[in-house]
Amino acid sequence: MNWPEVFKGIQLCLGFQLLIVAVFLFSSKQKRNKLLAFYTILISISSLSTGLYSYIENAPFVSFLFGAHLIIFHAPLLFLYIRSLGGTDGKTWPHLIFPLSYTLYYIIQKLYFSAFFAENGIHLLVGHLVLCVLITIVYFYFGSRFFSLQLEDSLKQKALKKFRLFYVITNLHSICLYTLMAISYITVLYYYDTFQDFNERIVPHIFSFIIYIHPITSIIFISYLLTETHSLQSLILDKRIVKHPSLIRNDKDIIGQIEQVIDVEKRFKNPSFNLSELAKEVGWNEKELAEYFNEEMSIPFSKYLNQKRISEFKRLLEEDTMSRYSMEGIADMAGFKSRATFFRVFKNQEGMTPAKYREKHLASIRATV
Repeated sequence: MNWPEVFKGIQLCLGFQLLIVAVFLFSSKQKRNKLLAFYTILISISSLSTGLYSYIENAPFVSFLFGAHLIIFHAPLLFLYIRSLGGTDGKTWPHLIFPLSYTLYYIIQKLYFSAFFAENGIHLLVGHLVLCVLITIVYFYFGSRFFSLQLEDSLKQKALKKFRLFYVITNLHSICLYTLMAISYITVLYYYDTFQDFNERIVPHIFSFIIYIHPITSIIFISYLLTETHSLQSLILDKRIVKHPSLIRNDKDIIGQIEQVIDVEKRFKNPSFNLSELAKEVGWNEKELAEYFNEEMSIPFSKYLNQKRISEFKRLLEEDTMSRYSMEGIADMAGFKSRATFFRVFKNQEGMTPAKYREKHLASIRATV
């Protein structure tokens, strides 16, 4: 049996499945799912190009669409997806400037310097792979720091472990894959005689390994996507099938009960107040209540709660009696359990530090006097 061809066929099937999943992810209202959709499309293209390589290598336009230049987007998109899990509203476009510029450079080079590109294609590919390794390492580092500095405060431990495992496996796979390919091309191009035995015996096995490992990594990625099908279920199934019966009520009733607990009773001022406590207060299922916030209100509960606490902090800051308190003390009254969380959330939401906000607030008061 011709195993490489079998694995290419498997990869082709997986590529089409990933495309279908990406379509549903694009239909979601959540930014994180749209970012995951873009990343899924890139993985799908990688899978399809492996399965269809013998057919597209002689078709310049199709070969260009499935080109290796697209992997330059992998690390930035994966980082942006991970960052969105914490509800961070950071800008997306700065992380895509370099990949887009690089792609433009690639297009110009391939279209207008085709002779040079054809003559030096392998050399350019080696440089491209080395660049991708470096970018992936850099984003992997910052993404890992983001887990410890941001996501540990906003995700439950079970979810945190799942996302971290996915992030580590995906990045390590990319780094190892690009590095193996770069080493293989470098030894063949520049050190063939020096490492002749390596080039003749090992390099062919490396490329065979790459063919075999692609389906496995695609299956792992699909398995991860299946754990993220919350939005897919709401798109495919009727909401009455997906949702807990207690949530099949008039939206005004649901919002009214939430506002009673949050806005009237101000339970959010208790630092230990969480989704589980709210679910008990209103008598709903915790999982389905989380679904309501994510799907109907388009905001994770943790972010919703922090917005209420920031509003309360700003309200308290305007009271004359609060002048004797430090910002940390007022933040504690507003419901924040730690100084670090308060400063991070405030800066993300307001675009400035609490000290800067208080300074502007005091300046506005003096201006009106």
